[in-house]
Amino acid sequence: MSAASVGGAALGGGVLADLVDVPAQGSGPLTCEVDGVEIGLYRVGEGIVAWRNVCPHEAAPVCRGPIAGTRLESAVHEYKYGRHQEVVRCPWHGWEFDLRDGAHLAAGSNARLRGFGVEVRDGRVYPRRSGAEAAIALCVEARTTLADRVVELRLRARDGARLPAWAPGAHAELRLPSGLVRHYSLCGDPRERDAYTIAVRHEPDGRGGSTELHALAEGAELELVTVRNRMPLVAASAFLFVAGGIGVTPLLPLAEAAGRGSTPSAFVYAGVDAAAMAYRDRVRRLAGHEIVESRRDGRPELASRIAALPDGAAIYCCGPEGLMDDVRRLAAQAGIALHAEAFSPATGPGGQPFDLVLAGSGERIAVGADESALSAVRRAGHTAASSCEQGWCGSCEVAVRAGDPDHRDEVLTAAERDAGGAMMLCVSRGLGEVTVEL
Repeated sequence: MSAASVGGAALGGGVLADLVDVPAQGSGPLTCEVDGVEIGLYRVGEGIVAWRNVCPHEAAPVCRGPIAGTRLESAVHEYKYGRHQEVVRCPWHGWEFDLRDGAHLAAGSNARLRGFGVEVRDGRVYPRRSGAEAAIALCVEARTTLADRVVELRLRARDGARLPAWAPGAHAELRLPSGLVRHYSLCGDPRERDAYTIAVRHEPDGRGGSTELHALAEGAELELVTVRNRMPLVAASAFLFVAGGIGVTPLLPLAEAAGRGSTPSAFVYAGVDAAAMAYRDRVRRLAGHEIVESRRDGRPELASRIAALPDGAAIYCCGPEGLMDDVRRLAAQAGIALHAEAFSPATGPGGQPFDLVLAGSGERIAVGADESALSAVRRAGHTAASSCEQGWCGSCEVAVRAGDPDHRDEVLTAAERDAGGAMMLCVSRGLGEVTVEL
């Protein structure tokens, strides 16, 4: 068990801090120490992030004082992010870092704060558990048919304990009774801590997860491995949510959270027909909603909506590939930030062969035209983390030290792709030789 202290006072049971002691968002960190390493705990939305108190520039303490809510002027670096980015600013040399992911906000820089995994349980902040220890036994409390081929499962901890906190946009990594590990968007209310809600569309020709979940009865047991969030709600001047089919599930909590604020928002929900569309009643309660049944209404008209969005707006989209492609194209034309989650990668692992070079050792791994970089790394005898293996969970992310990745994932933003500092081994490839750090 790690030894933890806050302000010199030791906390028992591996507790880093009481949640109420972490300052409000925008007010700076609560610093604490774990095994002699100082970290800063920050509120981000409804969650907590932790960064080691070391600037990668010259190892100066960086977790000091309040964070900056807008960009600060600098004659040294040309920043690549907009003014809505919330940052940590090193008080010693002025380096600024994205509070959410630790990235150095300077063009061409791959520097990044070192993170520390944390989780919130029962009003306290703990070091994130790993491996088998992290699994939480769940049971199906209720099973409800929502639409054709769509069931909702309400999941509780088997021992009745509160479940880990989550923020809108998150998905749960679940281990099913068969041992399959699958990801499903959390679509309930994040303020409710005693249960998780997921909705699953049955895909008979899929990889087996939806078939198994549809067969589960009330009382069936499964495990929560972890909760991830690759699509959090960002600060924006306006929001447009575009959902296709079961893609409504990750977007509903985001739209409901946005609706509790004062930022203008709209929600477009497209599906084949009413019988196939889950959560129609919840969508109708959202301001600016539009429900489109393609058999009756045709495709949703998105071009004018996206073109009319103001500067600083954000689009959130989840749905089938055709809808995603349309929204990507229109968002790029309008210069609007897009946050997307797809059902499956746009392309498979195939392509031109390339070489993956491991930083440090210099080992060269040949990646064949019809295999993924992840498979090649494992074939060479190395351990590499993964989960969905479809390019959207982020589990297999590695740092890129040299070369040009061919990004095929749904995790990295356009700015992150342009920076070239990371890639997902499961689907992304290299435009020639790529050097990575496992």
